[in-house]
Amino acid sequence: MRRTASLRMVGEVFAAALIGVSALTLAASTFANDDRDHGKKANKAHRSHALVLTNGTIYTMDDKDPTKARVVKEVLIKNGRFAEVGKKVDRSDKVRVVDLRGRVVIPGIIDPHTHIVLVANRPGYHTPMEHVFTIPEAIAEYLVRAAEMNAAGVPPDQFITTIGPIAARQFAEQRLPDITELNAIPRPVYIQAAQGGIRANNAAAAWFAANNPAVIVNATTGAVSGPALQTLRLAFLTHETRKRTAHNALQYYTTLGITTHGDSGAFHSELPSNGIANENTYTMHFPLLALNREKNLPARMRIDFLHQDPASDTALTTLAPRLRNSFPYFGDDWLRTRGIGEFTGGGVPGLVAIGKAGWRGEDHSLSLSNFLGLVANRQITHDQLIAEGYPDGISKLRWVISHVPGTTEASVNQWKAMGGGLLVGWGPTRGPSATGAPIGPAYRTLFDNGIPLGYHADGGDITVINPWMNFYTMITGRNLSGDLVNAGQTLTRWETLWLATAANKWFVSEDDLGSIEVGNHGDLVVLDRDFFDPVKVPDSEIPRIRSILTIVGGKIVHDAGALRGHRRDDDDD
Repeated sequence: MRRTASLRMVGEVFAAALIGVSALTLAASTFANDDRDHGKKANKAHRSHALVLTNGTIYTMDDKDPTKARVVKEVLIKNGRFAEVGKKVDRSDKVRVVDLRGRVVIPGIIDPHTHIVLVANRPGYHTPMEHVFTIPEAIAEYLVRAAEMNAAGVPPDQFITTIGPIAARQFAEQRLPDITELNAIPRPVYIQAAQGGIRANNAAAAWFAANNPAVIVNATTGAVSGPALQTLRLAFLTHETRKRTAHNALQYYTTLGITTHGDSGAFHSELPSNGIANENTYTMHFPLLALNREKNLPARMRIDFLHQDPASDTALTTLAPRLRNSFPYFGDDWLRTRGIGEFTGGGVPGLVAIGKAGWRGEDHSLSLSNFLGLVANRQITHDQLIAEGYPDGISKLRWVISHVPGTTEASVNQWKAMGGGLLVGWGPTRGPSATGAPIGPAYRTLFDNGIPLGYHADGGDITVINPWMNFYTMITGRNLSGDLVNAGQTLTRWETLWLATAANKWFVSEDDLGSIEVGNHGDLVVLDRDFFDPVKVPDSEIPRIRSILTIVGGKIVHDAGALRGHRRDDDDD
């Protein structure tokens, strides 16, 4: 009874807090005040050592053509950037030396279109599960999480959750864990898969029964119905829990090699929602902003603002104030704004307003007819801007259409002529078409076309973020179940990784990311196996690739310990 009353009170307080501009001002000042106690400690934690990585197979990825690939043995990272790239780098200053022992090194992976902000705001002790491929592996991971919570003195009613970054197709069993399997975990567990359903255990069922009887957990399967996610959000989301989850989410993806995320927003909900893709778009970035002020972001963030004003809304109710009062590409090397998307809103008038304001714009396409309509509207926008005295139209703004399961050569060339780009990589959890026809994107055709092309996952709510799962589909044409879904449209391993690194410079508008070159940001990943060797690493193993060492701006943000016995630390600080 007390918990139910507290939930109701939390909902009332949350509703009151979101009435009017003063609520946002108060929330922002609260986050700002959190910084005052960090000072030197936070600054020192964020400092990067001078690092030498030696005795490796370091792919610089500075050329699209694998026959011209530059492979070096050593790099020096100094003041957060690559200072030397070659065979023998300078060691005259105090440096930390990491012996790679022949390991393969790649630039940090850039994913310019995910919904990482949704993962960053999940309730409970959120536990992404994109690195496990059998149900016993998943249960083992949940048991580790439960032990960590117990050791930290976390109260027993606190949930372990996985909301979004998990899919039934990734498991050999082709299903999610059932209630019997989840009952092995001595805490409430709640899973809401990007695709594949919702599951909970008996401890979670008992909690829901006491706190919101409208949520029903099937006693046989563990399937969940009712407003479960909304209930968990009301109960467990605070500034501190959001900040914890945001940090843990970014940290998790460094273990998979992602060093830069382009966030593509959420569907707006003023109050906590039951929708997996919903969040308050005016407050959801606060935990990420707080981490950046504390100099505690494990990866780089690039933020887009999603707008959905209907074409009939001539006032552009949400978009117009954004364009008047915000700034594109505003921030620092770790976190900055970028553009309008994944939806631009407002129809052609919205596109024209975005173009006049000089912002990047992005919309997604889910079908051929959808893509043709988007290209046609952008042509109208481009021509109108030129007619109104903007001589370049949209050609220099790097506008994007993402997903693109259906395209034609003519429409792609039309979009390319306007200076547009395409993001692909969407599909490891999708099923085959009823006719057996390729479900797209047409990776090979688009890569050969020459239009600016980059990789994205679109994960966090409706699919997975793990790049290696996505790479597997791009390389093999198969989904995570092994179904052939894209015959004739596959890429090589080199081409796939190039799209996720150097090619994505274009999509984040930053030439000093995505390749290992002097002057670029010191972002790199040491892999646990040789992605480029199909004999040592057959296609079936690609989804299991992980990082053993991830460095962002010269700062070690993930260290699995595999190289620990081979590191010499010459820095006495």
